[in-house]
Amino acid sequence: MPVRLVAADDWRPSSMTERWLLELEREGLLRHRTLLSSPEWIAPQEPRPPKGYVVSFAKFHRHGLGAPLSRFMRALCLHYGVELQHFSPNAITVAAVFAVVCEGYLGMMPHWELWLHLYRAELFNAPTGTTGVRKPVRAGCLNLVLKTGKAKRPREYIPVGLSTNHAGWDSQWFYLRNDDDLLPAYTGRLITERPENWTYGVVQAHQSRLDPLLDNMKKLRLEGLTAALVLSAVHHWRVLPLMSRPLRMHEMGPGVSSRDLEACRMSNEAPADDKVAARVRATIAGDFKPKHVNGFPMRPDAGSINLVCSLFMHSFDSVFLSIPFLSLPLF
Repeated sequence: MPVRLVAADDWRPSSMTERWLLELEREGLLRHRTLLSSPEWIAPQEPRPPKGYVVSFAKFHRHGLGAPLSRFMRALCLHYGVELQHFSPNAITVAAVFAVVCEGYLGMMPHWELWLHLYRAELFNAPTGTTGVRKPVRAGCLNLVLKTGKAKRPREYIPVGLSTNHAGWDSQWFYLRNDDDLLPAYTGRLITERPENWTYGVVQAHQSRLDPLLDNMKKLRLEGLTAALVLSAVHHWRVLPLMSRPLRMHEMGPGVSSRDLEACRMSNEAPADDKVAARVRATIAGDFKPKHVNGFPMRPDAGSINLVCSLFMHSFDSVFLSIPFLSLPLF
C-alpha cells in the first residue's frame, strides 16, 4: 500500500532555552559566549534565524556536534543535500563515532569512500495514527543506517547500538553561528522523498583500495571495540568529534603545545567516570558502566593498537582531499 503524506506539524516552541544552553556550556559542549558582535549561539523565539546562523539542537551537541563544524560534517550536509536540522540525533551519533574511529584508531581523517561503503541515508516520516498515512518532519528526517545488503557488511565495522530514547529532543533548538557560511543556510524546507544519492556506494573500481582499512576495522572489532567505548574515550578527552580542530585526535599526544590542545578540548578537566558513563548511556543502547570508561585506549594513549602506518594514512588523506566538494578549510 503506497504511503500518503499529509501536512507537517508546526515547529515545536523552544522551551527554557537559556537554561539548557547554559547547561551545555557548563558541560563543555558549547563554547562560552563572547563579546564579539556575532555570538556563538542565540536563544531563539521562533525558527527564523538571522543571517549567518542556522538551527541546531541541544541533543546534537550532546552527541558530538561542535562549533565550528568539522569538514566531515559539512561534507555530509553537502552530499545528502540537507540542512543541519534535517539530521536525527542518532545520525549525529553515527557520524561522530565514524569520525573517531578514523581519527583516534585508524590514525587518519574521516575517509569518504569508507563512509559510502558502510552507510546509506534513510528518510523518516512520522506516523499519524492512520494506516498508510504519514507526515514529513521539519527536524530529524535523515537517518544514517549501516548497509546490510551484503551479509559480511555488519561484520566489517564495530557494533553501534543506538539509543531510542529521544523524546522531546526537537523542542530544544537554538541558533548556532554558521562560521563563514560553510553550512547550507536554513530555509525550513521539508524533504518528502529520498534522493537517489542517499544510497550511493563506492565505485567498483575503487573498492579494492578499501580492503586494508576494512581489515584493520575487523581487528578493532575482534579486539572488542564498540561505539560505547569510542564515545567514552571522546568524553574523557573532552573533544567533540564533529568540531573543526587544529589537531586530529591521534595528534594530541605528548609534546603538543598547550595552546593547540586548548583549541581542541572543550574543558580543562576530564569529567568523572560516572558522568562519562551517563553521557554514553544517553547516546548508545545498553547499560554502560563507569568501570568501562577508557576500556579501549585511543591513539596516542599508551596501550592503543597501532594499525596504520604514516604512508598508508597519507595515501587515504589524499583520496579524501581529491573529492571536489570536500576541499574545505580544516579550521
